[in-house]
Amino acid sequence: MLTLADVKLQRRMDLDYTTEDALLQRFIEAAYRHAEAHTQTAIRPRSETLVIDGFPPVDRAIELPWYPVQSIDALEFITPSGDSQPLDETALRLDTRDDPHRLYPRWGDRWPATIAEPECVTISASVGYEKTPEDIELALLLLIGHWYENRESVVIGTITAEVPMGVEMMLFDYRRHAVG
Repeated sequence: MLTLADVKLQRRMDLDYTTEDALLQRFIEAAYRHAEAHTQTAIRPRSETLVIDGFPPVDRAIELPWYPVQSIDALEFITPSGDSQPLDETALRLDTRDDPHRLYPRWGDRWPATIAEPECVTISASVGYEKTPEDIELALLLLIGHWYENRESVVIGTITAEVPMGVEMMLFDYRRHAVG
């Protein structure tokens, strides 16, 4: 995760200069949001929750909407009798080999029965990179530097540039492509 010191070092700013720290911090947050929206990837580590209307039939997978998923922290479901019940992590199999990541019941098991009501399964997961890839950090630093130097859109001739081309190029390999 980028720090204020990282940004100041890249901007060649004195670490003791604090007048614009709040602005730089806002640029850091905005750069992460931009990169995550552009790549459709969870870059910063965080917890996410998915609520679904029941388990898939038999032993089919639940496709997780986040990438990358580090772990499944909790799974709770409502039983047919209406009781909330946790499903132990050892009863789950997280497949992170493909995108999207998928969650299955343990080999040889099936998903438990749930009440026939919406939102009866809640999955909590830890997502994001444990360590941000260097080229993503470089893209973030480039974007923050651009925003710092150009507080408005940049117009060159008839072309308006709000994001430097290098940012898009550095994030390209991390971009997920949605189908459908």
